Amino acid sequence: MKVLFFDVGYTLVNEDAVWEARCHEQSQTDKAKKIGLSATDIYHEIEIASISRKPQFRTLIDKYNFKEVAPYRTELETLYKEAPAVIQALSQKYELGIIANQLDGLKERLQAFDLLQYFKYIISSWDLKVMKPDIRIFEYALDKTNCSPQETCMIGDRLDNDILPAKSLGMKTVWIKQGFGALQKPLSKSEEPDYTIKSLTELLEIF
Repeated sequence: MKVLFFDVGYTLVNEDAVWEARCHEQSQTDKAKKIGLSATDIYHEIEIASISRKPQFRTLIDKYNFKEVAPYRTELETLYKEAPAVIQALSQKYELGIIANQLDGLKERLQAFDLLQYFKYIISSWDLKVMKPDIRIFEYALDKTNCSPQETCMIGDRLDNDILPAKSLGMKTVWIKQGFGALQKPLSKSEEPDYTIKSLTELLEIF
C-alpha cells in the first residue's frame, strides 16, 4: 500500500452542525412553512435519500420543488477530534490524498484545519467538474499517483460514493460509519468494503 485517499465530509470533518443549521434554514423558507415541513422532516428526508443512494439535499429540493435553497455553511464544519493525530501518523508511512465532492475553497479549509500539509493529492469535484460516484474522478486520482489501484485505498463514509466506485477499479476500501452514510447497508458484494470502522483511530490498527 502506497497511497491512502480520504473523503472529507463525515470522514475527516464532522458535518452535524452544518446539517442541523441547513435543515432549520430550509424549514424557514416560505414553501416549507406553507406545506408544514419541519427541520426534523427535512432531516428525515435526507436520511431516506442517503439510504436510497440518492443525492442527499438535491433529492429533497427536487421533491418539493423548492426555489429557495438553504446554503451549505462550511464555517460550521469541525474536525473529528482524532483526525489531526491519525493523519499525521499515517503521513509518516504513506502518501495521502483527498477524493471528495466539495465546494470551492477545499485547500483553504484544509489549511485552516492545519491538515493541508499532509496531503500530496487533492482531487475535488469543484476543480475537476466531475462528482463521485463518477468513476472518472477516481481514475484521475490514480493517474496522478502513478500507482496501480491495488497500491491505493479509499477511505470514506458512503458505500455508493466511495466504496463502490473505488472497489470497481481494484482499490482497497475502508468504510467509516459516520454521518448519513452509516445508515446504508451493502446491497451487493460490489459494495462490501475491505474494512469497516467507526472512527478514524481504527485506521492505525489497519495501516
